[in-house]
Amino acid sequence: MVKSMLVGFLMIWIMAAAGVAGCGSKKSDTIVSSPEPSVQSSPEVKPSIVPSTAATPEPRYMVEHTSDKKSEPNHDDASLKHTPAATENPAAPSAPVLPTPAPTPKSKETAKVIRIPVLNYHSIGIQPGNNAVLSPKNLEDQMNYLAKEGYTTLSMRQFIDIWEGRLEAPSKSVLLTFDDGYADNHQAALPILKKHNFKAVLFMSPGSVGDGWYVDWTQAKELHEAGWDIQPHGMTHPYLNKLSVEKQKAEIEEAARLIEENLGIRAEMFCYPYGVYNKDTLKILTDNRYKIAFTIDQGVAETTQNPLTLKRLFIGGSDSLPTFINKLTKN
Repeated sequence: MVKSMLVGFLMIWIMAAAGVAGCGSKKSDTIVSSPEPSVQSSPEVKPSIVPSTAATPEPRYMVEHTSDKKSEPNHDDASLKHTPAATENPAAPSAPVLPTPAPTPKSKETAKVIRIPVLNYHSIGIQPGNNAVLSPKNLEDQMNYLAKEGYTTLSMRQFIDIWEGRLEAPSKSVLLTFDDGYADNHQAALPILKKHNFKAVLFMSPGSVGDGWYVDWTQAKELHEAGWDIQPHGMTHPYLNKLSVEKQKAEIEEAARLIEENLGIRAEMFCYPYGVYNKDTLKILTDNRYKIAFTIDQGVAETTQNPLTLKRLFIGGSDSLPTFINKLTKN
């Protein structure tokens, strides 16, 4: 019996030993296989992480800047981070940063404000009751006053150079402008201004050339030779703010092209027909490198104003000499 019990214990021990060995092999497989997936999955996870983090700024950019082009948010971001960008790489951004409008307000704050009266004439003739028509006698009285008081009439180039800080303005400066290009500006105004060697700017609409009421190219050339600058007033004197962008461009660019073609004068000044414009007009003028543009808003032009929306002083047919002097000196 004892022998049989020993045999039983022996069999139980053998079976237990076999079971332990089996468990050991299973445990060993788990340990070995566990590092394998972790090691193999680690390189797989890295590539999946890299593109996801690299792609993250793009959607964020697009949401923040709501742009259809990636290059535009990039540009906006550079401008938003203007100072750090300049600090990190001063050589590269310095060129594009310099012409930006950012320094302009600072220079204007420290610079002296320049004020120049820009006189706005139209037709010169006899037409009682029409305030846009000034008599030759009244014009002559006004020009005599300017000469007597020592005023300097500016050319277009002088005015632009003064406005852009390249030329010092004479103590009594004035710019004479004649809108629409009436033929009587050549017939009546030219001889009066010529007596004093006065300069002026004539804003003409080339689409009106040849109808008899407005200057033709020969008259425009004679005015230019006498010291007048000839500049565009739109091709057909339209209400620009009522036109499409394409039609505005045609009005502005064709007028400038014909003036340059017939007179050899580059367009740098503009006068808004009826004094009206919109943001599209301003962009077209900027794109075409206009330096100055005049409205019919009343007041003295000064360097605190947008150079493309400068004020002028309307000189009407009913203005007496004292009224003229008051407008010139009291504004």
